[in-house]
Amino acid sequence: MSAKPAKKKFPLLPAPVSASISASASTAPGSPISAPTPTPLESTTPWIDSTDPRKRLYGKIALVAVWLYVAALWLLVLDQTLDLGIFGPKVPPAP
Repeated sequence: MSAKPAKKKFPLLPAPVSASISASASTAPGSPISAPTPTPLESTTPWIDSTDPRKRLYGKIALVAVWLYVAALWLLVLDQTLDLGIFGPKVPPAP
């Protein structure tokens, strides 16, 4: 066996506290601290629902590719389970 060099672990820095939480905590010591509300991200539409016909086509092609891949996996499972010989020659059982 060979000796491996030790992995260096860097000290973890404490997470920064936002100013709004620290200000609300200092003004009202008895009140519970509420998390800041997240800002909504820019709304995006899926490729399949896009108004651009090229993006819709790419979305449909990707969906069909995923369906074909899943169908091939299921066919492989059935082939291996039932010993149909679809994905290769049938192998006789070992004596």
